[in-house]
Amino acid sequence: MPRGDLLNAEWVPTPIKGQTLQDYLRILMKRRVAIIGVFLAVVASVALYSFRATPIYQATVRIMIERHLPRLANMRETMLFDHHSEEFYQTQYKLLESRILAKKVADRLKLDKNPHFAHLFKKISSENPEAQKRAQENLVDEVLGGIKVSPIRNSSLVDVSFTDPSPEFATQVVNTLAQSYIDLSLDLRYAASQEEAGWLQQKMTEARKRLEESEAKLNQYKKEQDIIALEDKETITQQKLAELNRELVAAQTRRLEAETRYKEIKQAKDIPQVLNHPLLQSLMAQEAKLLTEKSELSLKYGELHPRLHRLNQEIATIQGRIKALTSRVNQSITNEYNMAVAQEDNLKKALEEVKTETQDMSDRTIHYRVLLRDVETNRAIYENMLKSLKETTATENVPATNIRIINWARTPEAPISPRKMRNIALGAIMGLFLGCAIAIGLESLDNTLKTPEELESWLEIPSLGIIPHQEMAEDSLAEKSPELVVFNSNGDMASEGYRVLRTNILFSSPGRAPFSLLVTSALPAEGKTLTAVNLATAMAMGEPAVLLVDSDLRNPSLHKIFKVPADPGLSNYLVGETDELPVVPTVVPNLFLVPAGKIPPNPADLLGSDRLHDFLILAQKQFGRAILDSPPLLMLADASILATQVTGVLLVVKAGTVPRKSVREAMNQLLGVNAHLLGAVLNDVQPQGEGYYSYYRYHPYFADTEREIIN
Repeated sequence: MPRGDLLNAEWVPTPIKGQTLQDYLRILMKRRVAIIGVFLAVVASVALYSFRATPIYQATVRIMIERHLPRLANMRETMLFDHHSEEFYQTQYKLLESRILAKKVADRLKLDKNPHFAHLFKKISSENPEAQKRAQENLVDEVLGGIKVSPIRNSSLVDVSFTDPSPEFATQVVNTLAQSYIDLSLDLRYAASQEEAGWLQQKMTEARKRLEESEAKLNQYKKEQDIIALEDKETITQQKLAELNRELVAAQTRRLEAETRYKEIKQAKDIPQVLNHPLLQSLMAQEAKLLTEKSELSLKYGELHPRLHRLNQEIATIQGRIKALTSRVNQSITNEYNMAVAQEDNLKKALEEVKTETQDMSDRTIHYRVLLRDVETNRAIYENMLKSLKETTATENVPATNIRIINWARTPEAPISPRKMRNIALGAIMGLFLGCAIAIGLESLDNTLKTPEELESWLEIPSLGIIPHQEMAEDSLAEKSPELVVFNSNGDMASEGYRVLRTNILFSSPGRAPFSLLVTSALPAEGKTLTAVNLATAMAMGEPAVLLVDSDLRNPSLHKIFKVPADPGLSNYLVGETDELPVVPTVVPNLFLVPAGKIPPNPADLLGSDRLHDFLILAQKQFGRAILDSPPLLMLADASILATQVTGVLLVVKAGTVPRKSVREAMNQLLGVNAHLLGAVLNDVQPQGEGYYSYYRYHPYFADTEREIIN
């Protein structure tokens, strides 16, 4: 967006941009004294501690903890420990750090009488058992405090260390600790074996008693049921039952076949057994032959022939024989069916009898086998108990252990703490980091505007210039005022800053630069009067005539700077005492001044009158530019009233002094009255770094621009 459109558009607040690396570097350079102070304080503190601290030595013993015991002791190991679990090693590590082990070390080394721990037993009477007990507990705590267990990854090795100011004492304690750990392991194993043996003895007695009782019950039952060869009887009965089943199946098959034939003859059907009878087939063949012969004779001689009569008698005889034979065959089938039914019934009855006998024998067998199983189970338990008891008795006095000392601790030659060089290096890093953090923290607590970037980011208006800090020393020449920086300039940075400000203002608006410019600030003592004077001086160098107006009717100061009378002035014109501009020349060529005049009781009313508008019109006819100095915005309404009368407003912000919120309120106040805010100038910037104003030094571009304006 063009600069003119931005200034004329309605202002909308936007988020502040994030800090860049250059911004952080600038902050660090600005706060370098604090950073160096914190850095030196931290390094000195760490160095003092490192060189004054008591040296601490560490002695280390390496132990191997195997999962399994030696072979002789391992016969009953699975009943005591589970060595295939990670819990086994965790248990061993905790044993190394246990109070019972530390107590063993203290007792073996008689640490209660060691001067190293004498402070724990001072002023404790031997007649006070409670105090003695507490002292012993404190002694154990101190021993535990120096123990460190460090398992070596993916191995059965573990390093056990002890730290102490005395290297010899640390070595003695950690070696005693390792030996005490082995002894503790043996004691625990022996105690477990003793407990196991007692438990096995008790359980074996109970098992023997149960075995004897179960054997007695089995013998009594065998006598009562006469079970001598129960297995043989059971086998015979099973075979008999199987044979009866087979015979019953065969009888049922025969009965079904006979029943089929029986039903066919009952239904007067011709069955194959009857039709296939040899005698019946012979008779039927004779009958067929006679019938054929009869048929031929009947056709030849007629029905009354004597030979036909004889044939009829023969046929009747044969048919009688066929019928008698058929009746006999049918009776034979009926008898066969009845016999099959009777045989089936007999087999079923016999089978039921055998089943009853088998069931009775099965019941007795089940009870017998239950008693027999009890005997066998009790015998197996008893034998296992006896075997375990023998193994326990054989191995309980064997000094077997799965712990080995690989490397005994040697007296350390160098302390592990304090590590002076490492501590100093870490202190330096920490001091530098802490110093930077404090610097950034201090900067974040600073709510003032210090750079043009911050000003533009917070206010969203252009930064038109930056004026460095300057010392106001009285000049040797009485006619010169120290406030006239540009007029008294010898090429210093301040005068160059005002010239850059003049150039930026002249190019701040499209087309013609504003004629009347109001110079104001949010709060008093921000340098708005000094800025107005030097800006007018810089403009007078390129304009035929520039008018500087002291519109601060409450606390005027321009007449003091230029050493001219204050009366008559602006207030005289505004009240109508004169219709001519009360202009006085100044020591600066082409620069004319309108003093404030008499201080009126109602400055705001005068500044808001039409006479001020007439004053500016008359000034525009006589001068090329008019610069108005005004009171601060947040203190009085005068500046806001003046801002509505001029064609441009310049906001002066004192660097590192005025809170950002106050500057924002002042800007909003100007925008609220629709003032034409050209931008802001950052005043009184402390020379803390080249980045603040080095880019405002004299540059050929500005020189060419100034010559163009002057011409």
